[in-house]
Amino acid sequence: MASLSYKENMLCILRHEEPEYIPMNDDFNNGFSSVVMETGRDRTKPSQDWFGQYWTFEPTIGGFNPSPGVHLVTDITCWRDQMKFPDLDAIDWKAAAERDTAAWDRENKLCRITMGYGLWERMFSVMEFQDALVALLEEPEACFDFFSAVADYKIEVFRRIIQYYKPDQIVFHDDYGNAKAMFMSPETWRELIKPNLQRVISFVTGEGVFYEHHCCGNFAPIVEEIADMGAASFNTCHVSMRPAELKKKIGHKIAFMGGFDNQFVDAITTTEAQIRQHARDVIDAMAPGGSWCPRFVNSVPEKREYVNDEIIHYGGTHYYSCPRP
Repeated sequence: MASLSYKENMLCILRHEEPEYIPMNDDFNNGFSSVVMETGRDRTKPSQDWFGQYWTFEPTIGGFNPSPGVHLVTDITCWRDQMKFPDLDAIDWKAAAERDTAAWDRENKLCRITMGYGLWERMFSVMEFQDALVALLEEPEACFDFFSAVADYKIEVFRRIIQYYKPDQIVFHDDYGNAKAMFMSPETWRELIKPNLQRVISFVTGEGVFYEHHCCGNFAPIVEEIADMGAASFNTCHVSMRPAELKKKIGHKIAFMGGFDNQFVDAITTTEAQIRQHARDVIDAMAPGGSWCPRFVNSVPEKREYVNDEIIHYGGTHYYSCPRP
């Protein structure tokens, strides 16, 4: 019989220890700050975030993208004149936190706040994506200054989030790659982004809060560095990163969140038997020794149930010291 709560079990994973039982998505209180205006809010028409960038809701993905052809920054060397940072002191953070965390079970579940639009994401939100890529090569000094200013802003947001929301963990989004490779060379990332990201991570961990880095795509060449910078975990373990091989290489320096092939699971031709076998294969590859949480997310209820059933019954039977409570 399990002796650890869901929260205590998850803390084992973030400390890179073997958990008592296999974890699940439901073991978290996943939250966002309702007052942080990182994107538009109006789904019916383009609307502005608190920097002034316009966003358009995309029903096919269920989220907002920068409005096509409408970008705040036309030249990275002019970003100071074209983008203004919000007044964070004008916000009632206490009231927002009370509202946003009212349903949290702090005793039994790990409390997480997710924050999108990191240093690089903010750049390619306020600039055309291709222009941002060119700027990294042609105007590195201006890019570094931009990333530094965004890092300063994020630290101040996190200062207030930690003070009022009191999370156990902050999940910070900054996508450095697509499904095949990084958008930039690791050397460019190290020169322009890493020093500023390090300040963000150091602030969060210095406050006694776990840091998790989110990247949708492939950033395998720098995952170990992000671990060395103080990240306790990362997601989404895109399959192009070869998560099992990466875990063998890095060891237990960082916790892996995910590792499933969502495109394979989502395919119309994929059968229930194939989905269940895929789930077992991922569990066998990633569960040994801990430092892993399945974190499977899928919009199709039936397929999600197939995977979750294998996590609970197959994973719970074959790994760790006891089944899930």
